[in-house]
Amino acid sequence: MTEINVKLLIVGDSSVGKTSLLLQYTEDNFPSQHIATIGVEYKIKIIPYKDYRLKLQIWDTAGQERFHSITNNFFHNADGILFVYDITDEKTFEGAKKWIREAKEVGNFFQRILIGNKSDLEEDRKVTKEEAEKYCKEINICHFESSAKENINIKEVFDKIIELIFKDKPDEEIIKEFGVINSSLSFISHSTKKQNKKKNDNDKNRCC
Repeated sequence: MTEINVKLLIVGDSSVGKTSLLLQYTEDNFPSQHIATIGVEYKIKIIPYKDYRLKLQIWDTAGQERFHSITNNFFHNADGILFVYDITDEKTFEGAKKWIREAKEVGNFFQRILIGNKSDLEEDRKVTKEEAEKYCKEINICHFESSAKENINIKEVFDKIIELIFKDKPDEEIIKEFGVINSSLSFISHSTKKQNKKKNDNDKNRCC
């Protein structure tokens, strides 16, 4: 079975639940206390996908302003980015929009999904689903609401970003672009050729 490396980023303001999303997906665990990410951290999850063995390198980025430039550097070599906001905090929704704009300035060679986390706190909601979906329709990206605490839509989010990354790509192209022989754990390893090809691929319909 061919091993394929996929690099994903989880981006958003502080305390929106990025680390919780990551731990729920990779370890089936929801942390009982808030864990502040310092700089960037990553987890590995290996899953089957068609005839491949996907090695997901999922990078959890700090939301604090002082780590902003570090996160921006990681945009360049991502295959997919999950932008996260807290449905109970409108400022984080505006923050997610800002992250999306900054990522777009870097390039258009990655897939994107916007996630409204903490959907279990419906009584405290400040950002309506309709508002978020209207925004996502305007910029042509997918939108999910999730709860890391209740494990709602966590697997579905990652399944969707993987689907988008490989959409319309024949096997030979997948192996050439993502095969383990051409990649490494370092986020500095992707070639300019790969980025340019992905940019052209993503001029097609990007979302759901």
